[in-house]
Amino acid sequence: MMEQQKHNTRGCVFSLLYSIGSFALASASLSTLNPSDRITVEKGALLISLGFVYFVALTEFLNKLLLKTALGHSFVKRYRLRVSDVLDITNKLVSAVQAAFSCIAGLFVCRWSCPRNFLHASHFLSESYAWFAASYFFYDLWSMYKIYAAEAALKIKAKLGLHSSVGDGSENNNEVSGGRNGAATVNGARNRGQKETTVAGAEGDETIANGNNLQALDDIPSVARGTLSFVNPGKLGIPSFAKYLITHPLMVFHHLFIGSYGLIVISYLRGGLGDCVFSFMYMMELSTPFVSFRGILSVLGLKQSKVYVVNGLLMLITFFWCRIFLMPYVCYYYSQVVNLPFFTAVWNLPWGCKVSILALFLPQLYWFRLMVRGAMKVFFPSKATSRRSGNVARGNGTNDASCANEVAANGGGAAIKSSQSKDSEIRSLL
Repeated sequence: MMEQQKHNTRGCVFSLLYSIGSFALASASLSTLNPSDRITVEKGALLISLGFVYFVALTEFLNKLLLKTALGHSFVKRYRLRVSDVLDITNKLVSAVQAAFSCIAGLFVCRWSCPRNFLHASHFLSESYAWFAASYFFYDLWSMYKIYAAEAALKIKAKLGLHSSVGDGSENNNEVSGGRNGAATVNGARNRGQKETTVAGAEGDETIANGNNLQALDDIPSVARGTLSFVNPGKLGIPSFAKYLITHPLMVFHHLFIGSYGLIVISYLRGGLGDCVFSFMYMMELSTPFVSFRGILSVLGLKQSKVYVVNGLLMLITFFWCRIFLMPYVCYYYSQVVNLPFFTAVWNLPWGCKVSILALFLPQLYWFRLMVRGAMKVFFPSKATSRRSGNVARGNGTNDASCANEVAANGGGAAIKSSQSKDSEIRSLL
């Protein structure tokens, strides 16, 4: 057992070293550039390749940390996480890391370019991070597909009455409940913010304590094990990657639009102009860590905690500041630079710029409106909502109010698949 634990820790360290090393190489490749230098295609290809290594290795490190170490086992046991939960948490953590990098890059470029010349000053970090971050949006499609496949595998195993591995929060199952907080449970639904009591949880905890989840990482869907596939269904009938892309068109469009069109615009179509503007666009990601943390708290069953409420308020504030206020401010800033009235300056922009502004800004208004509605329901609940909450507390119903708040605060109204949490779906849109 001790030898196995050492091997697991070593694999965890190797993944971390790959992640750190790829980021260090990417940074070193930029060390000889002058601030106003452009990024060549060759250097851009190197940056996007190192970006893939970085985000994949970071995800593997976090997965192994939670599923293959004593510290991770303790965490999994405490919150009774399934493999799909772990994948969801690590996906959100990597998303928060990418958002932090984006904000740092945006702040650095802003401090360099904006005071010098709003339109013409440029810094190589603007283009270089566009190359590096493009890999994240393509990687994230596959990462979210793995979550989707892990969730589907749990449901299929439950329907077939197969034994589900430790960490899933389930044993041999005769009942399947839909959704993130109730899939593939044993002798009843899992208590994940639904205020339901299970007997199977004690069995799951005992199994974890016995160390049988040392092989939990083997349950992560993979191409090698046949549980992931690109075109044809995988083992047990798990949907393919192509099927996943077809059934999640909005999320796929968002990732492909940002990862490809955004890169092309920043690197080529803008002609070296507008670094100051794009620095503000990078800083729009400031709200993403709070969105990710909210999703993690939801997965951990901490939606009733004070931390969840405080994080929700911070998410609302940063979302308004970075995604609602910031874009009109940038347009106002531009109107002052060109010495024209606000609406005249915006109207005189090229049509491509105006379409891009609308494509970015209008969805933000929609999501923010739903976030505000969710916050209002939390702090000023209606009498009907209060009655439903009381019924849940007495065990006479489901937590409809909590579900309503979750949908609204996450930008609800979108069609969320039962095999993927609302937080995952909305985070991909934000």
